[in-house]
Amino acid sequence: MGLSCGEERKEGDRIVMRKGFAALLLVLCVLLCGCGKQASAPNSDVPDISQSDVTPTPPVVTGDVEILSLQKQWHDLREQAGDTLLVQSRYSCVTPWFEDAGNYPQLTQTLEQSASMIRRSMEDEFDNLCAMAYEEVSTGGDSFGSLFSALDVQVRRADSVAVSFLSDSHSDYGWIEDFRGMHGMNYDAQTGEELALNDVVNVNNELAKAVAKELNAHQWAGDMDYQDAVETYFANTPYDGIAWTLDYNGVTFYFADGDLEEPGNGGKTATVSFAEYPELFEEKYLAVPAAYMVELPLDSSYFTDLDGDGDLEELNITGYFDRGAGMYTKFGIYAEADGSYHYEDSFAVGFTPYYVKTTDGGHYLYLFCQEDETSGPIPMMRLVVFSLSNGRLTRAGEMQAAPSYIPDGVYRVPTDPRTFYLDDFEAMAQDMMAYSVGASGMPEPK
Repeated sequence: MGLSCGEERKEGDRIVMRKGFAALLLVLCVLLCGCGKQASAPNSDVPDISQSDVTPTPPVVTGDVEILSLQKQWHDLREQAGDTLLVQSRYSCVTPWFEDAGNYPQLTQTLEQSASMIRRSMEDEFDNLCAMAYEEVSTGGDSFGSLFSALDVQVRRADSVAVSFLSDSHSDYGWIEDFRGMHGMNYDAQTGEELALNDVVNVNNELAKAVAKELNAHQWAGDMDYQDAVETYFANTPYDGIAWTLDYNGVTFYFADGDLEEPGNGGKTATVSFAEYPELFEEKYLAVPAAYMVELPLDSSYFTDLDGDGDLEELNITGYFDRGAGMYTKFGIYAEADGSYHYEDSFAVGFTPYYVKTTDGGHYLYLFCQEDETSGPIPMMRLVVFSLSNGRLTRAGEMQAAPSYIPDGVYRVPTDPRTFYLDDFEAMAQDMMAYSVGASGMPEPK
């Protein structure tokens, strides 16, 4: 059956919107991940380096590596027509906190330039969405839905060796299916220079085998064997087209829906660990701090060794969003180490999870639950803490607290479990209280 004129126009709009968002992601990827560099050629000419051809490097080192202090700023753009919300765009930028801005001048300059590029790109996208929304409304269409876009820059690693961010992008254009894209931004902390993938890891057939092995090893991987798909992907994709982050425990790769199998099966994530594959990595980046905090994306797997057996276990935090209510109504946690699923009712406008590793071998999940959007410069939040130590998921407790905010939507990112800062809504003095992770996993005042 043929399409009506209205249906043809909407289908054409869908195609335009998909292409428009894809173009935006491409621009962001170029700006954030490849600024000033020529695009890499496909990797088909990379030699096949066998295990015996690689000079082994030492396993992961926890030496004298400093954790950096960073700040995140949120921006919120809205366009209204009377009581109707036409467009909303939210995005974040990350730059060094005051003391480290002076200690790492080259890195600071790079991250401030990246933040400026993000602002310009998101503002341009917002203007385009506003034009599309007004055109849709002016035609009298009764199917108009608000247009949303979001980009969150999440800190995956921040120390004196390397800094790595995950750019997590979402779009919801109402009559178009939701879109999600992930891209890494990786830098040398001392020079501020962008790190290419082959600066950190040997991109060869052994890497492809390791990635396929990790994809096949976990609960949410799917039912197919990824070996051939991964080898084809690495052979045909330029280095700067591969989405990756340099984490504390290895390199994580992010595959979009359709990269490895037919579209509709969702994105995939795999971590190649320093501990299991040390020979694949540049030795410099194996040096990591003994304790750290990592911001995690919702509905995307994070891999780390939770039970001390040398293998990576999967951790996945899911938020359940009620479109009618316009907020989340519960969250879910999957911990592969003991195969447990935990669900908990929690009404929130947003969830921000952090994986926490302490010097004594403790593993914890810090989940900040933002309760509303109208509580002033410091959003009201509830911190729920879970222990993951010894591979078991147990609830440690909760408190009314948020990462320390200063005006204009800026807060200090928790990066170091030995010293981090909270706005404690249960204490008389809320601002910038210093905490450390206690023996139970709960924050304790310093």
